[in-house]
Amino acid sequence: MSSYLRMLQESGSSLLVFRGGAMVFSSSSRGIMPLIEAIEEVGLDDLRGAVTADRVVGKAAVLLNLYMGVDEVHALLISEGAKRLLGERGVGFEFLEETDAIKEKDGVIFCPFERLVQGISDPEEAYTAIRAKLAEMG
Repeated sequence: MSSYLRMLQESGSSLLVFRGGAMVFSSSSRGIMPLIEAIEEVGLDDLRGAVTADRVVGKAAVLLNLYMGVDEVHALLISEGAKRLLGERGVGFEFLEETDAIKEKDGVIFCPFERLVQGISDPEEAYTAIRAKLAEMG
């Protein structure tokens, strides 16, 4: 297990962001929100080249990580599609567990954000769509 994932587990947070070895952001929010918070609070310029440690990483999270310009993604749980996309885009990643898809708690329905980005491959388009969906959800 990477030191980033160990710190994530010990912190109880849902997302940690590191730059130059120092933690620059942490969040205990649920779902996709921590990545949105990092973008809004830290800013894209200061996220370029960062390393994220996230509890659950699906395609929506990968697209946000690509939008942020991160160098590495560390996940406790990652989807097959997320792994494939990270590999295609040349972003380093490490994970503990893998799943075929990110699902809701009932284990059946895809997470709404995973469903939202199914046909999206552009990180900026994904960010815009996710922000709109979050605003719609209130």
